[in-house]
Amino acid sequence: MSRNNNPHWGKPASGPVVPTVTSFEEAVKGLKLQPDQYVHSMHLREWARRNKNSKFIPEPLLQAWGFEITKQPFISYSTTLLWKLPIRRSG
Repeated sequence: MSRNNNPHWGKPASGPVVPTVTSFEEAVKGLKLQPDQYVHSMHLREWARRNKNSKFIPEPLLQAWGFEITKQPFISYSTTLLWKLPIRRSG
């Protein structure tokens, strides 16, 4: 078998690739806004204020509204491996 006993390792994904719609895109669609209207929409700005720490919002839009942008470090630990890490106790 292939890597980690996965018979699908290295094989192309089967089926069509389905595009993902972000929450931002859903909000824009719900508000019926065109891209040139984003920065002037008070409803979109309020939505962005409430969701800026948990949803994708284009960075230039956040900057245009004067929101502080803090870069979060990306941690790519596998949750299945975390419980296997040794715990060091001091003392």
